[in-house]
Amino acid sequence: MILRISIAFLLFVSTATANAQDVKWIPFKWTDDTISGKYFDKFSIVIPVKIDNIPANFNMQFDLGAVKTVIYGNSIQPYLDVYPNLKNKIDTSKKFLIQGTNNPMFTNMVLQMGTTSFKGIDIGYFKGFGSKIDRDSILSNTEKHIGTIGPDLFQNKILIIDYLQKRIGICEELPKPYKSAAFQPFKSDDGRPKIPLLINDKTEDVMFDTGSSIFTLTTTKKDALQVASPKIIDSLSVFSWGKKLTYYGVKTNKPIKFGNKVLNGSLVYYDEQETFQDFYKFVKIWGLAGNVFFLKNTVIIDYKNKIFGVL
Repeated sequence: MILRISIAFLLFVSTATANAQDVKWIPFKWTDDTISGKYFDKFSIVIPVKIDNIPANFNMQFDLGAVKTVIYGNSIQPYLDVYPNLKNKIDTSKKFLIQGTNNPMFTNMVLQMGTTSFKGIDIGYFKGFGSKIDRDSILSNTEKHIGTIGPDLFQNKILIIDYLQKRIGICEELPKPYKSAAFQPFKSDDGRPKIPLLINDKTEDVMFDTGSSIFTLTTTKKDALQVASPKIIDSLSVFSWGKKLTYYGVKTNKPIKFGNKVLNGSLVYYDEQETFQDFYKFVKIWGLAGNVFFLKNTVIIDYKNKIFGVL
């Protein structure tokens, strides 16, 4: 009997270990900032990366609200000057659209995050965007921010975002410990997940945007005031792709839920200029949901089966 129990235990341990090893974990970091006099220790998620064989430390923002993984033209320029093999990977015959402008692509790239490598991939070359990096500092140990990681890298895979342990995981099959999450199907036309949230007892499709780390939920002023008190609880002025916007936060009349799960936050934000009203209509969403809702949770995005889970 003791032998049987020992063998069973070993099999359990080995299976659990195998399941854990099936997930390729990638660590991330939070950046901090002060916005409108308020300090945010979780301003944006960045992931340390290596590009091709360049001996430099980079990082990129983890932004599932973007469509394409991109490298910023201004930031990468000194490296293009020093590494002609990287410059030669720019293919002007391949294009992607961003902010209404066609840009070329880097082709056959290697992007390493943690111990995980994405090989032979195409990455957008966002010309004229990003902070310029001084050529004299390009090989310093300091991480240089050079781009955005979008959802295109994770299509046909399962993505796990473990907020508490500051890591994301990629796997083909979901390990057993994560199967107890609350799951709902999501919609996606371009790789960006649109998840159903229960807002004032009505199900609304909102885009899950990891690039939005200081807001719970943003929408139009009209829709915000239909589900919340008009009293302004908060205001934040931010830059969005180079444009300064002021958002006003109002408290929803009822808790916001994902299925039966009450989420971490009850403020919904809008800007008076209705900057993204046409965007909401175009992609058929009520608004954008940021990281704040899920900071105490683990999020699972099964791109293969289009289901979204919160654990």
